[in-house]
Amino acid sequence: MKLRSIVATTAIAVLSSVCAFGSAALAETFRLAHHHAVGGQVDTAAKKFAEFAKELSNGEITVMVFPGAQLGQEREALDLVNQGAIDISITSTPILDKLYPPMATTSAPGVFKGWEHARSVYKGEHGQGLIAGVRENSDVEVLGFIHLGFRDLMFKGDAPTTLAGMNGLRMRSPENFVWIRMFELMGAKPTPVTWGEVYTAMQTGVAQGFDTSAAAAIDMKFNEVTNSLLKTQHMFGSMLFAMSKTKFDALSPEKQEMMRKIAAATGDYVDLEVNIPAEKAAYGKLEQAGIKIVEPANPDEWRAVLDPLKKEIAERNPGSDKFFELLGK
Repeated sequence: MKLRSIVATTAIAVLSSVCAFGSAALAETFRLAHHHAVGGQVDTAAKKFAEFAKELSNGEITVMVFPGAQLGQEREALDLVNQGAIDISITSTPILDKLYPPMATTSAPGVFKGWEHARSVYKGEHGQGLIAGVRENSDVEVLGFIHLGFRDLMFKGDAPTTLAGMNGLRMRSPENFVWIRMFELMGAKPTPVTWGEVYTAMQTGVAQGFDTSAAAAIDMKFNEVTNSLLKTQHMFGSMLFAMSKTKFDALSPEKQEMMRKIAAATGDYVDLEVNIPAEKAAYGKLEQAGIKIVEPANPDEWRAVLDPLKKEIAERNPGSDKFFELLGK
């Protein structure tokens, strides 16, 4: 497969470029926090980041992983990174729209055409422009990206296959305009709940549905509190390694470049060796766990109702227009 074939080349290139790192350099230890479950997609990425850090720096960089929101839920952890209280967090890309508004474009429905398109966009001018924008407008340095895959809708009860069936449903949403507005356009009632509390919200009936990647649903055991999945693939979920700029700027140029290369190697490994295969396998695992998977009766009606959201995102987030143009390339 074309995507998988590049991971070995990438790893070799990264290893050869940093293996000569001087043993006399001062050792560094960083705390990396994330809010996902132990053993899941994001935790795998965190552990692989720590593994690459040790390997590629010849032991000069140590990364301690704190999973499961030990150091705060997603937005809390990002705020602590921005304040310099946490060294690194793995954070969903749209959460950074408060730091740099065009980050909101990454969560727009219907803009990614597949894994290859998404990975290419994030490695190119679009991704580099977002990194530069965050750097210039906050105390966060984005080291690189990982991707979780396409998002679907899960429900407690039967999944509606038409938009009419979404009317009035309480849908879990992060505290983010894109999700809130997306569910409003679908006719549902967005219900803000942090990611770490989705399981309980579904279990107690606070929410009747939510969106997630199929692989994340397996990781978080959402099959225990849901009955069905509507395969909309309406969004492509991505995350990033957000590092305190204070900590990053204190590093030598050689170590700064190394941190970027560690993130790039982690992103390639996790995308190609973990998350793409996991996405393909997850639907079968959910069915085996008793989840009924259905398709929209008319996919075009879902796309049409969400299409105006891109314009609304651009109007609310100055500078987003050029990033939407880059997503279209």
